[in-house]
Parts: sequence; C-alpha cells; structure tokens
Amino acid sequence: MNVLLTRKYGSSLKLFQQIFKNLNKAKKVNSSFSTCCKHPRVNRLLIKVGVRHISTDMAPVFTVSPKGHLLVDDKLHIKLTGLPKEKKVTVYGFLEEEGKKFESNAWFETKSDGTVDLQIDPSTGGTYTGVSPMGIFWSMVACPGQLEGIRMMKKNMDTPFRTSVSVHDGHLNLGEVRVNSDGALGSTLIDRYYKAPGVRVEEVTDGRLRGKLYLPPGPGPHSGVIDLFGTVGGIVEFRSALLASRGIASFALPYFLYKDLPQALEDLDLDYFMEAIDWLLGRRDIIPGGVGVIGVSKGGDIALMMGTYSPKVKAIVNINGCTFCSSVRMKYSKGDLSAVPLQIEKFEVLDGKIVTKKALDYKPEDILHVWNHDAKVLNILGEDDMCSPKECIRDLKSLYPPEKTHNCIVAAYKETGHLVEPPYTPLCRMSYHKSYDLYFWWGGHPEEHAYAQEDAWRRTLDLFHSTLLPTVVTAKL
Repeated sequence: MNVLLTRKYGSSLKLFQQIFKNLNKAKKVNSSFSTCCKHPRVNRLLIKVGVRHISTDMAPVFTVSPKGHLLVDDKLHIKLTGLPKEKKVTVYGFLEEEGKKFESNAWFETKSDGTVDLQIDPSTGGTYTGVSPMGIFWSMVACPGQLEGIRMMKKNMDTPFRTSVSVHDGHLNLGEVRVNSDGALGSTLIDRYYKAPGVRVEEVTDGRLRGKLYLPPGPGPHSGVIDLFGTVGGIVEFRSALLASRGIASFALPYFLYKDLPQALEDLDLDYFMEAIDWLLGRRDIIPGGVGVIGVSKGGDIALMMGTYSPKVKAIVNINGCTFCSSVRMKYSKGDLSAVPLQIEKFEVLDGKIVTKKALDYKPEDILHVWNHDAKVLNILGEDDMCSPKECIRDLKSLYPPEKTHNCIVAAYKETGHLVEPPYTPLCRMSYHKSYDLYFWWGGHPEEHAYAQEDAWRRTLDLFHSTLLPTVVTAKL
C-alpha cells in the first residue's frame, strides 16, 4: 500500500504517516486507514497538499516465506490476501537481468476469503497451468521485441534475480498485462540469490589453472567439487555459487576462451583437469581423499574422462554429456584420447536452427571406461535433448561390469532438454552459440523440464553430500 501511495502523493505521505502515528498515540482516532483519512486534521493536510480524494481500499497483501536471504533453489510459499472474493485475477511475474527481460502469468480465481495461495491453488491459464508453487518463476518466457533465443543467466553473484510479482483484475494474457502495467491491484519484489551470506570467493591463478573457487561459510574442511560447463567457453559461476551455498566447495573451472587459456577446443589437454584435482585436494580447507566433478554438455564429457583416468574422482554428475571423447581429440601425457568427430553433414535444420543429436556416430568401443575406478556416477539424461545423442548414456550403463553397475545411475527425464540447470529457472529451449556463430536447439518442454531440474538438483546434492565425506581413520591400539 505504501509503495502505491508514494507513487501518487510523493514525500507528503511521510507527513501524513507521522500525523497518523501521533493521532494513534493520543487515541484520538482508531487505527484504521479510512478513519484516519476522515479525521479533520488529516483531511485538511490532504487538501493542503492538493489531494482531493484518496482511496481507502487496502491493497492486496503478498506473504512470501521463508523470509530472509533467499536462494534460487528455495521453494517459496507465496500467498495473496485482501483480494475481492470469488473473482478472476492474474498473477504476473517480471524479471530483468542485464537488459534481458522475462515475464510469466498465471490465472486464478480468488476463494471465498479473498485469497490466492500459489502452493495449493491451480493456475487455469497463462505460462503454466495446474498447481506449482514456483511456476511463476520457472515458466518465464522472453518478453517480445528482443533478440531471438536469449537465455536467463546470472553473471554477477553478488546481485539477486529480482522478480516483480503483481496481481491484476481479470484473466489477462501477457500482452494485456503489459498494456495495463499501471493497473496492478498490488505488487511485491522477490530477490533470489545464487550466493548465500558468508560464501567466500577466491580468484584462482596458479600455474596454468584459472577460475574461481567458491567456499562455504566456516573454516572447513569442505567437500570439494570441480564445476565444468560446455563449449560456450569462458567462466560460468552460478552453479558453483549455489553449491557453496549448500555446503560444498566448488571450483568453477574454465578451460578455453578465458584470460590466457586456450582459444580453441583443439588445444585442450586432460593434464590441465588432472592438475585441478591435485590443486583442490592440496588445500587444507578441502576434505582429502577425493573430489566430485559436475559437468554439462562438453563439461560432462570431460567429467567422465577425469573419472576414467583418475582414482581421485569419487563422484561425477554428467548432465547430458557424451560418454565418449566428442568432437575434438583430448591431448594427454599418458596418451591422447581420439575423438568421435562431429559430422556437419548430419546436422539437421529446424526453423533455421541447428539440431546436432545425430551428428556423432560413435561405436561401443568409443565409450569411456569410467568403471576403471569406483567413482559414483549420476547421469542426468534429457529425453528431449536435441544436442547430444542420449543413447550413449544408456550404452555406458550397459557396458559396466555387473559387480560395478550400482556405481552408474541413469536418471532419465521425459520431455527434458539439454540444459538442465538448478531449479526454478526457466527452460532455454534454443539459443545463440557464440563459439559456432549459429543458433542451436537444446530441446525440452517447460513443465517437464522444470520437474527434471528440481529432481536432478536434489540428486546432485545428495550424491556429493553422501560421497565426499571425511575419511575416518581408526587408531591402531
């Protein structure tokens, strides 16, 4: 209510509030807003500052829990009260990140007590339908009038994803809300961070290693994870920030197109990643004995290579990565890994964008022998992945020796695309790939993809927390 009044009446509201406060203290009026507006002294003040009429209708109240510093993967309970009873309303979400704008909407009918509860009430239309407490976040789509294929991605971990959530009269589509943006019945701002208070960040420049280490609060020692992304290049930090916020130290490790690192994938060598394992385990604030690795796309390939050739890798999360060395050979001091080449002639074109899932013609003998060591492997498989050949993940599982097959888990998700990220962020079905200067299809359908992201993140945290534990040494008596 104060936000709406301040827009209308500016700083004079402060004087009005002070009079209201003083009158209440003197018990000259009761505490209701409308009674205060009718009091002669207040009424004279309003006329004096040019206000001839002020609505005494209370704005709807948004209740968001939990309170405090919210993280992106927190499941929120959003409830609205003070709405007209049994009326159609639209809840609208808007977020702008680095100039990129996203929006969502959901249709509800208020109950007999004038409330809407996103945790239990179904949306009957909009960018999502059904009951979904976080639907207003994960169902966001890019606002019109922007570049095609933009992706919501956080680059500054010190700032939140700030979402404006408003409620409007009637069932409105996105365009109708935009046209009547000043007609909200009420609104609130919800800030969600990737980085929790107390998480520390260290720039890594050690030998040829580059990147950023995110450390949980406290002295440790902490479980240690190496975090890899795909052929987008550069450094991507949001997942490491969130892992550290959940108690896992995470080394965001770029491997090309970052500072003085190689400028092309062809210059990669596996020794760089082995050095990262030793560097992380050499720290006193990291639990000794082994690390975890998480990677998406090409980062998933590399995570599996690291697990194949290093017994120090104890847990791997492969998110839609190939289970063989793909596209370019990987140099290695103990013998280079030959690659299954990307066959450009097998690219498919859909609406002018590239589909690559059939462009890697691998054979069973190309599959990495990840079972060489006893790493626990969680494979996240999107059944609608339009980038990687999904069959190779199941082939990896089938090739495991029977006595080790329990170490390889395949979590397959229907209608889920390539880019499975932490939960409650929108699906990126297609985007521009700067390394290839082309638009690529990633696949996925919003509702199913949202479920996959939530479940896969839970599994990821469970794997790292359960596997990367301190080694208990029993005293010899």
